[in-house]
Amino acid sequence: MPVLVDTQSSSSASSTAYENEPWCDRHLPNYIVRANEPFNAEAKLDRLVENFVTPTENHFRRNHGPIPDIDGEEWSMSIEVSCKLMSCTKTVVTLPDIQSLEQFEVVAVLECAGNRRDGLKAIKPVNGVIWGPGTASNSQWSGCRLRDLLVSAGIPANLCHPFYRTPRHVEFAAYGEASDDVHYASSIPLEWVMNPLNMVLVATEMNGKRLIRDHGFPARIVAPGIIGARWVKWLKNIRVQDHESDSFYQKRDYKILPPMANSTNCEEYWPRFPALLELTIQSAICRPAPDEHLLVGHKYLVRGYALSGGGRAVDRVEVTLDDGKTWDLADLYAIHAKQRETQRDWAERSWSWVLWSYRIDSVLAGCTIACRAWDSSGNTQPEAAVWNYRGVMNNSVFRVNPQLDAPVPKHRL
Repeated sequence: MPVLVDTQSSSSASSTAYENEPWCDRHLPNYIVRANEPFNAEAKLDRLVENFVTPTENHFRRNHGPIPDIDGEEWSMSIEVSCKLMSCTKTVVTLPDIQSLEQFEVVAVLECAGNRRDGLKAIKPVNGVIWGPGTASNSQWSGCRLRDLLVSAGIPANLCHPFYRTPRHVEFAAYGEASDDVHYASSIPLEWVMNPLNMVLVATEMNGKRLIRDHGFPARIVAPGIIGARWVKWLKNIRVQDHESDSFYQKRDYKILPPMANSTNCEEYWPRFPALLELTIQSAICRPAPDEHLLVGHKYLVRGYALSGGGRAVDRVEVTLDDGKTWDLADLYAIHAKQRETQRDWAERSWSWVLWSYRIDSVLAGCTIACRAWDSSGNTQPEAAVWNYRGVMNNSVFRVNPQLDAPVPKHRL
């Protein structure tokens, strides 16, 4: 295994807690490892665009502590209700209980809120693992809908009705230790969970096989269109309550703080701003890769990914080769929402990313390449990165300055 020193990541777990890590499942040549304890690694960019559905061995790994080693046959989690208008209840469920409910599949992109944090660190220091653009992956997830599991546990389907003034949340807590709290926990609004179109799953499979430990075995939350911090792994407890989670990761993390917030005064700002939920419009260039050389005067196929949140579709990706003076459309490869003639079916949700490509007929000397995406709500990427202390949600126009080589002259015989 690699030995790294990561000054941006810390853990309160003892060193012995990491003695049973699943190194045999980690396919290290596919990754850029950012930290060993806890294990955090992003996919190499050229591998991300090889498949529309990201193979498990290329999917980024994000952890906040040691990986729990759970016996699936012995595993159980509790479902609790703690609301003012409903008596408190508690139900224990097992894997057979989850598998007995109707099973659903969704191809959904998972993106870490810290994706592209390196672009914000380039402005000034940030707090967090310094990720490049490799913490987005698109997988097929399978399991039961969370709403169905809650209803089967006796929770009324109308508990999120607008009649109730108190906005309820569903909190998810994980087995195992976490670096900044007693365990990892987070929450999302009950209203979002109970909408069947939102496809929030208690997933037990990834890409047609049971979850591996790094990705949450035996069961995890899959919340399409929402930041990865809410996709809690190794589920131990699900609680319906009248307020959002009190966890560190909900109240003092994963927020966009104002530019005056920093390491000396952030405690003043955490309570004043909301926890992040939906992903924003995003795109990145995966090829040319950082170590790839382009030949001046030759053709080249630029490739990348784009995504958005909240079920919004990526409508187009634009590419510029002259620093934004002119833009051209890229070709998209996507799961298309149903359309009636030329009208979008607004009942459909878009949960997966799109892959895109753009052909350069002749690479110019001094060439720069940049891309930006647009979604179905008219959102696009800002021209410049907006710095924040936590280094989250950087979705500025993505730029690369490829390494250029002069063509080898042809000698006449």
